[in-house]
Order: sequence, then C-alpha cells, then structure tokens
Amino acid sequence: MSYTIANNNIALANTRIDRKAKTRAFAAVVFYVLIFSVMIIKILSIQWMQGQIIFFGYSLMVASYVISRFALSYFYSPTETSFDPNYEPTVSFAVPSKNEGEHIRETIMRMTRANYPKDKFDIIAINDGSTDNTLEEMNEAKRLAALEGVNVIVVDWKINRGKRDGMAECTRISDKEIILFVDSDSFIEPEALKTMVKYFSLPNVGAVAGQALVANAETNFLTRMQSVRYYVAFKAYKSAEALFGSVTCCSGCLAAYRRSVILPMLDEWTNQKFLGVKCTYGDDRSLTNRVLKHGFDTVFAPDSIAHTFVPDNFKVYMKQQLRWKKSWFRESFMACFFMWRKNLLMSLSFYLGFILPLLAPFVLIRTLIWHPVNSGIVPLYYFSGLLLMTLIYGLYYYRYTGDNRWLSGSVSTAFYSLILAWQLPYAILKIRDSRWGTR
Repeated sequence: MSYTIANNNIALANTRIDRKAKTRAFAAVVFYVLIFSVMIIKILSIQWMQGQIIFFGYSLMVASYVISRFALSYFYSPTETSFDPNYEPTVSFAVPSKNEGEHIRETIMRMTRANYPKDKFDIIAINDGSTDNTLEEMNEAKRLAALEGVNVIVVDWKINRGKRDGMAECTRISDKEIILFVDSDSFIEPEALKTMVKYFSLPNVGAVAGQALVANAETNFLTRMQSVRYYVAFKAYKSAEALFGSVTCCSGCLAAYRRSVILPMLDEWTNQKFLGVKCTYGDDRSLTNRVLKHGFDTVFAPDSIAHTFVPDNFKVYMKQQLRWKKSWFRESFMACFFMWRKNLLMSLSFYLGFILPLLAPFVLIRTLIWHPVNSGIVPLYYFSGLLLMTLIYGLYYYRYTGDNRWLSGSVSTAFYSLILAWQLPYAILKIRDSRWGTR
C-alpha cells in the first residue's frame, strides 16, 4: 500500500515538473514571438510618425538595443573547460560597513562557510564610523569564524571615511591574490567563491562580477519588481557585455578583482574628482572603468551568487536610483574616451546605450504630449510597443526561473520607461551633490 502511494507521489511530482517545463518552453516561444511583434510594430509606426525619421529611428534603436542584449546573452556560456580546474588563488573577502548591525554578522558568517580551503582565504571587515552595533556584531562574527578556522580582521574607524576608502584599505591590508568585495548586507552562497575565482585563471581577466539576487523579494510589490529587474540586468545585460570581456559595472554586492591590477590605481581612484567635487558614490562602476581602461577584461560569473537586500520603501528606492543615475552618467561619460578601443560591436552597443537614455525624456515629451496635443492622435503604437517590451522582460525572467514574479517584472519595465526616465536629467543637474542620499 505504502509502495503504491509512494509511486503515485513520484508520478504526481514528475507530472508537475513536466507541466512546468512545458509552461516554460511555451513562455520561450511566446518570448520570441513578442520580439518579432515589437519589430513589426516599430516598422508600422513610421506611418504614425508621419515621416519624422529621427523619432522613428530612436524608437527602432531602443527596441534593437534591448533585444540585442537578450540575443547576445544567449551566446555567453562559460564552461569548466575554459578554466584551469586546479586554480585556487588566495583570496581576501573585503567588507566595508556602516550601520549594518542587522546583517553584518550573517554576511561574514556566510563567507566563513564558503566551500574553499580555509587556509587560502581570510575576511577583512571595516567598521566605517558606525553609530549602531556594527562593531560588536563584527567582533562576534570574528570569534565564531575563528572556531571554524577562518581569520577575520576587524578594523575600527571612529570617523566615517566612506565606502571607497574602506574598499581601498581592505586591498592595502590584504596580502592575497584576489580581493572579493561583498556589500555588508549581502549573503553569498557556499559555492560563490570557488566559482568566481576560476575566471582569474585566465591571465587577462582583471575583474569578475557575480550574480545578485534579491534577498527580500517577497516583502512587497516594490521588492518583487526589483527582484526581476536585478535578475534580467545581470543575466541578460552583463552576459552580453561579458561576451566581449567588457562588463561595465562589477556591482558592489559581489565583485572580485585581481589585487595586482587594482593596487597601483587606488590613490587615483580614492581621490577621483568630477567637476571639481570628490566622488563619493559609484565606487563599483568607477573601479571597473579603471580596470577596463588599462586593457584588462571584466567578465560575469552567472554561477557565483549573492543575495542582497533592496529598498522596500519607495522614498529610499528613489534616492538610491538618483545616486545610481548620477554615477552611471559620470562613469559612462568617462568611459566614452576609451571604450572605442574594445570590440567594435561592444563599442557601438556601449555608445548607443549611453546616448539613448539621454534622449528618452525629449522623445517622451514629443510622443506623449506634443504630438497627441497637436494631432489629436493617441500614441497607440508607442503603448503597444511598450506593452510588448514589458512582456518580453517578464517572460525572459520566467523562461529561466519559472518564478511567478515575472508579472511584477513586466510592470517594472513600464515604470522604468515612463517614470524613472525623467529622473536622469535631474540626476545630471545634481551630479555635483556628493551626498549618499540613503544614509
């Protein structure tokens, strides 16, 4: 009897798995049909544009740019045969932290449990002028880590110096080959270290970005929306860039650097100024820029995973986005002076990705306000194309994860296109404001 029940349960489980696989396969088919539909709509919309080739060209380039990210990411598939299986460099985890008492102990303990020889890595944690219990939590994590044979170095700064100085100090203190930066509210998976450092067996790799997933995705709609956005931004966009060894931002939640590459540039990096003001944010994008500028490759490790916490409050979220847009503009502008040296396709994609967001507010004004008021025509082609693009984002996420949060991700695309596009001009106007904004 029990044997029969067990067999029935197994059959039921297999049926569910098969059904889910079929659903994801169907989602993949719909995904490609939608891509085709978007391009058809863009071509048909030239009639609605009434011969205004500039706006039609912009619309077509946006669709082509986004779709090309998905297409190129498909070809990025690093395999074990690409790397030296015996390569195990020495590593220092680096964790600058301010007022992260809630998470910092767990952050350090997750590193302690990394599936890697204990004698080949250590952890450097900097308490950057915290006013909460961050230092106490660091010291407790140090005590617990010692019981597992892992050395944790705790540095206590009484006065806040900033994350960039903290990252630089960790690099200077370390005597290891690889520096692996982890945000103080990010939890790495046990295999993250091993899977990330293998990329450095290739001598020209200077930096590696890991895959960030949202730890608090189920808190509310805002966090669910961000969770899909994070996944697609890494899985599609960073994979596409990594195909050419040119990931433009090794994100701070999980990123590794070859110490010998970044050590000589620390003084210049920590003292960076833009328009006469010292740069205090955008540390990850700025450091990645310097690695690329010096001719090294920056790649993406999709199997090296960290779970990070995102804002669950709309006000904090908007402040974070403003800071990110300021650093995006500053560092993308700086990269314009050397990115042309990279692969031709990558260079064209980069410059297109820089110009299109700058034009977006003007196009939105023309498309949603000026033209409808003057012609009396509702921009149905625009909204149809936007709807299809939002579904493409959501189905891309669902195709790889099978997660029902894909609908939230679809909404996020419309939110980014219609709401956050207006934030960029303001961010550029406020670019000399060096305040962090969310602390």
